Amino acid sequence: MLSSLCSFATRVGFNLYSAIINRQFFFMSNSWIELDLGILRTNLRDLKSAIKSSTEIIFVVKSNAYGHGIVPVSQCAWECGVKWFAVANINEALILREIMPDAGIIIVGVMDQTAVAQAIGNNIVPFIISEKHATDLAATAAALKAIIRCHAKIDTGMGRLGFPWEEAPALLPKLARLPGLDICGFCTHFASANNQDRSYAHKQAERFNTVIRLCEEKGLSVPFKHISNSGAVLCNRAWNMDGIRPGILLYGYGKQYSAIGIHNSALNDCVEIQTKPFLQWKTRIVQIRKVPAGFAVSYDSTYTTSKETRIGVIDVGYADGYSRKLSNLGFVIAGGQRCPVVGRITMNLTMIDLGMASTTSEGDEVVLIGSQGSASVWADEIAHWCETIPYEILTGIRTINTPITT
Repeated sequence: MLSSLCSFATRVGFNLYSAIINRQFFFMSNSWIELDLGILRTNLRDLKSAIKSSTEIIFVVKSNAYGHGIVPVSQCAWECGVKWFAVANINEALILREIMPDAGIIIVGVMDQTAVAQAIGNNIVPFIISEKHATDLAATAAALKAIIRCHAKIDTGMGRLGFPWEEAPALLPKLARLPGLDICGFCTHFASANNQDRSYAHKQAERFNTVIRLCEEKGLSVPFKHISNSGAVLCNRAWNMDGIRPGILLYGYGKQYSAIGIHNSALNDCVEIQTKPFLQWKTRIVQIRKVPAGFAVSYDSTYTTSKETRIGVIDVGYADGYSRKLSNLGFVIAGGQRCPVVGRITMNLTMIDLGMASTTSEGDEVVLIGSQGSASVWADEIAHWCETIPYEILTGIRTINTPITT
């Protein structure tokens, strides 16, 4: 069966075999994203101007740059002077290394020993998260007669990955002496730096500084330290150490963090910056029908028209990442107007109420995330409707169409 498909693909002039092997064939989508990289450049410029020149931006581009496209986003940031990037795994790291031979790349997920040779050969820096993990990476590197550079992740209260902060001062100086291992940085992750009450974040920072002090007293130099995520970057200048790890802030959804920073401006410890989203997600209207009052729409007839109207069917569904939770709740933009989603969102199609006054036609663009004229719908508003966070909305976009950049 597969050989027949490949033969057919060769005859019609496209590489279906490659698409199937890479599983892209199963995620084809008629929606697309557009990136205004000029806005990203402004976001980066404003952040750079708000922090110390000696502080490196480690741009978090994991999970395909939060759904924006890791290649165009990272290339733009590199051209703007960003030297370091954070990814989730070795696969993302290798994509970046291919397009940016000189960039610093940190894997903030868990890299096992099977990827050590690739990491060493491509100058990629993984986290180490436990004694066993560090020992395994070191042994694999030593067997290759090489050294793997890494950053030690300290769990100061997130309760996720890392060396428990109470144990780290005893473990890390010992691990630093292992053949094949070079611990060249320390980091932690805040659990709640964006809260108005930052007492827990302060406790985490104090614990991290205690680990640094005790390790240095035992002779372990810590040349590079980074603890600030997007919320922490804006909330306390003291936490912006040798590097910062902004993610959602640079993608334009740091408004909640900005509000906290401005609220605490009297303390002179905040960074004030307003960033803007630069991703738009779009699709098209594939059918428009004029329907009477009392017309039932989609599965289970959960929506019935109250008057004569025009129902548009748009080419996106929950298989593309447009959440079923938006059924009878969300809005899109068509013809410069916000139009409600009506009826159940289906796997590949969604229905919207265009109204009788709309001049939209079949084939017209529909904005799922973004703006058109004076109307807008952004990922944070969609997240509110779905009772989630903009991260989930953005990373859930499933379109393999190459992002359109401007």
